[in-house]
Amino acid sequence: MYLREKKIKKLQVKNALLVCLGLFYVFTCGYYIVSEFMYYRDDLYTAWHAKSMVSSIVLFIVGSVLLIHALTSRNLIGKATFFSGYFEGSLDGLVKSNDLAKVVGHKDVSIRKQMICFRKRYMHKFELLEEKGEMVAKLYSKKVLCECRNCGATIEKRIFFTGTCPYCNGSDLFAKVLADNRFYSIVTDAKSGEKNPKFYLSKHLMVKKILYLILTGFGILIAFIGLLMAISETSYYFDKEYQKEILLSANNHLYSYELIKADILDSILFAMMMVVVFTPLVIIGIKRVRSIITANICAEFFSKSSKPFIHADSLPDMGLPSKSIKKMERVRKSIHYGDLKNCTMEVHEGKLMVALAKKIVKDQCHSCGGAIVGAVDEIMYVNTVAEKSWALLKKGRKN
Repeated sequence: MYLREKKIKKLQVKNALLVCLGLFYVFTCGYYIVSEFMYYRDDLYTAWHAKSMVSSIVLFIVGSVLLIHALTSRNLIGKATFFSGYFEGSLDGLVKSNDLAKVVGHKDVSIRKQMICFRKRYMHKFELLEEKGEMVAKLYSKKVLCECRNCGATIEKRIFFTGTCPYCNGSDLFAKVLADNRFYSIVTDAKSGEKNPKFYLSKHLMVKKILYLILTGFGILIAFIGLLMAISETSYYFDKEYQKEILLSANNHLYSYELIKADILDSILFAMMMVVVFTPLVIIGIKRVRSIITANICAEFFSKSSKPFIHADSLPDMGLPSKSIKKMERVRKSIHYGDLKNCTMEVHEGKLMVALAKKIVKDQCHSCGGAIVGAVDEIMYVNTVAEKSWALLKKGRKN
């Protein structure tokens, strides 16, 4: 709702292309540059004036800039998407930077800068205000009513599932929100998660775990082979007897010790490139497996909870005993990766909590409260309501 979706889709395609192009330039040109300087290490003038050296250095710098730009943009788009989801869950139309900082886990100063940046580049339909020394995002066209399910009384807006009805003291409030001329409601679907951990887990999570374990194992294997090659070739570099055997071999095409050493250095460089390339894959695989383990532990815990909110102190230990902040950080990452679903992170009364089974039902009929399936704009909305009204009128005439 608050994202510039068309612009973001274009940026995502652009970032993917820039990453591919940047990786190609960095690894091919980087390998060439290091290889030339190793080969001509005793004659740097010749290395500097190699035929493709200048163009390789320029392309290496260009590739590095492209990678930094694409990865930074991708990271910011991910944060903007999280901000948008948090904004949608706000019932009072005011999002404080301090509360958002607690949810994201960053400092308030950093969140302020991001809110200013996102409003200009990735997000819209809100304005930024300063209230009591705190930055506040005021959402456009935000009106809120709460309806008590016990007695049906209409109550002024309240924070999601907090507070009680002043008429019957009931606490089961059904929030109706009107944003950007589109109607939707926020309800809880906690019953679907009772004794059902799968409700809080993404689909095919076990398959993902197996794939990431394979990725991690493959990365460790290749990186380990590269490391062994580097160690082995390094020992050959200082082994005069080994170099003499190569020099006297009938199949040898290297006719001096310097050429043999240069060839060994090139092998060492290739082996180290293997380590450099596959080590990040190992790190990514470990992080994702850790996130999936967190999701499984939390889903089991959430399915046994009878409350719509889980405080940080109440979260279970995920492997080794850890502090509440660390637990919440692991839950946050698991939600960001998409391994945990049907739960969000929110701040209520200054405390960071995990909200369970929060469900937003969009495009409901103002008259009967029924969901309008497939509504994409006001015209279809009006036509759908008209069809329902006509059907009711025909039914009344028959009776």
